This record gives sequence, structure tokens and C-alpha cells, in this order.
Amino acid sequence: MEQASDGVSNHQIEKPKRSEPSAEIQRQIDEAITVRSRTSAAYSGKSDSSNHNSSECHLLFKGTTNNLHDEPGVAAAGCQYEYLNHPADILLHSWGENFISSLRNVTLAMFGGITTLSSISINDSHSSSYGRTIIAQGHDTRSLVYAFLDEWLFNFHDSGFIPKAICIEEYDAATFRIMSNGDGEVLDLSRHPRGMEVKAITYSAMRVVESEGRCDIYVVVDI
Repeated sequence: MEQASDGVSNHQIEKPKRSEPSAEIQRQIDEAITVRSRTSAAYSGKSDSSNHNSSECHLLFKGTTNNLHDEPGVAAAGCQYEYLNHPADILLHSWGENFISSLRNVTLAMFGGITTLSSISINDSHSSSYGRTIIAQGHDTRSLVYAFLDEWLFNFHDSGFIPKAICIEEYDAATFRIMSNGDGEVLDLSRHPRGMEVKAITYSAMRVVESEGRCDIYVVVDI
């Protein structure tokens, strides 16, 4: 991310050169797609995600919050994301019934690697101060995934805010623009376990695989 002379990040998304995933990473992605496709019927059902203004909130897990992480970077049973091996960084894989659902999941997966989401409470003051009106703009689906994760990561680096739930307030598929809110609290290492340090989002091995009633997203984050 570009740094200004005063040390503050100029939060402008540059288009990195696209690189193809290594043979090993491609193998992992293809294997994960094969495994997940076997259970895709569980996520069947059409959903029109072209334009959203429905304030959709998503806590990521079915059931109670007791199913959340026991430790950072470990996906609990029932969640809709996983962490795949990568030589140096972390490959996040999320899935959901549509693009928006999977995008929320991969974002929470990123924060679930930073700390345990089960330790995060919903603090109304923190949420209203740091988790509101997070806007991302892309030029295609991949760049929108990059921009969305990057905006939330920048917000964390700036404020320390960890969302436990993410709400999509607006989504325009024609202009690749999303506005979202998050509910959670500011990271406090006296109460929240320290996990991985996410430095940046990358295009390496990024894939968005959409099919009827299902969307999978793969993103490597720099740690």
C-alpha cells in the first residue's frame, strides 16, 4: 500500500499485475472445489445478487456463537470458510449461496485469523464509530473482492476494529460497488488472543467460482 510522506497510508487501490497460481496452489484450489461441489446441493436455491439494498446481516455460522473459533486461524465445524496451506502466506477459501454471502464469509475468515471471533463482543459504540459505511469499488469481480477485503483491513489497521458480523447495505453488480457495516469491537490483546498479522491482500491465486446456488472465493493474504 502506498505510503504518504507523513507516514499515513494513501488508501488508493492500485491494480497489481495478475499472476497465475503455482501448480501446488492450483491443485489445492481444484481439490477444494471438487470436495465442495459434492455438497453444493446443501446451498441450492437461486438468489438475485445483482442489486442489494437489504441490509443483510450475517454472523457466518448457523446456530449459536458457541460454534465460533477456539483459536485464531482455525475454522470451527459448521462455518463456511477454511484455511488452506500455502508456502508462505495463508490461502482463504469461503463459500456461500451467492457472491455476497461468500464475500462476507471470506472477510470474516480474515478476521478469524487475526483473533478468535468467539472472543469478540458487539460493542455498539465501537461499531458506530469504526464499523460504519465501509465502501469498496472495483472494476470487475476479482478487483471488488480485493477492494472489499482491503478496505476492511485498512479500517482494522487504522482503528483496531474487528467485525463479528458484516452487513451489506448496498451492492451494485453493474458498477462493482459495495457499502457495508460491521458489528464488533476494537481489538484488546488483554482479552483477545493474538493470531496472524495480515499485512495485505493479494491477487495471488485469487479465484471466484460461481455456479447455481453457490459461490466459492479463494484469496491469499500476506502475513
